[in-house]
Amino acid sequence: MRADRCDLNNDYYTKIDRTKAFVDLTNKRLKILDLNAISLQSLKRIIHFSSKLHLGKIICNSNKESLESFVSAGFAIEGRINGYFKGEDAFCMSYYINSDRNICSNFTQKDLLVKQCLSLQNSYVYNKNNQVYQIRTATENDIPEMIKLFSTVFLTYPTPIYNQNYLKETMNNKILYKVAVYDEKIVSIASADMDMENLNAEITDCATSPAYRGKGILANVIYSLECDLKAKGFLTLYSLCRAINPSINFVLSKHNYKFTGRMVNNCNICGTFEDMNIWVKNIN
Repeated sequence: MRADRCDLNNDYYTKIDRTKAFVDLTNKRLKILDLNAISLQSLKRIIHFSSKLHLGKIICNSNKESLESFVSAGFAIEGRINGYFKGEDAFCMSYYINSDRNICSNFTQKDLLVKQCLSLQNSYVYNKNNQVYQIRTATENDIPEMIKLFSTVFLTYPTPIYNQNYLKETMNNKILYKVAVYDEKIVSIASADMDMENLNAEITDCATSPAYRGKGILANVIYSLECDLKAKGFLTLYSLCRAINPSINFVLSKHNYKFTGRMVNNCNICGTFEDMNIWVKNIN
């Protein structure tokens, strides 16, 4: 077993029975990254490994071919990302080591929010005449201000967005960051974590300064991201957003993303473990 430490925190990559995985201590979970050698036997070893580390959850985006092995190992399907693998669907599989981690609180309230979102489906209209906010791709010079905004919005976050090195490394690698600027100040951010191999991108890191909310700024930032991603040839966009936060769910539904599931207590955000709604959009 080989472990590659991350420079930014205690999380690390490793191989378990020839299967690459990410030990995500920040979120007390393990993410399976490689399906090539996956089998019922390897999944049992991964469960044993995760249990010894006292992790609460194992997650994986499985293809159709591997689905039977996951189900046989006790994994549950929490949702689907249509078109995740170059047009083929992915199944969001979860195994709960800690039974408490599998308890979805305020279930009725969260389902009601989704129903409210559906009434807004595909209602976003881009106003090209609104030039008050400049939306552009972020640069390294923006990083200190981005960290300040992230710190204002999120008490805790699943990825190290408060870390200057992380933002610099990902900005020059695989994440496209967009910012909205007003009066020379960044007031909103969203990003796209791009999977070049599978032609999908996750819309994430969505944050708007409290003083500028309710003005449709984030919706326009996401629109700008979508335009760039479509031009780059991506097929599928998806987002995992806080199930208790109305605004981001409303925005995604307005952009015609479809609700496809909910990952229970999936990550550590805003000071606690929260459920994440899955929203998916095909842009090919």
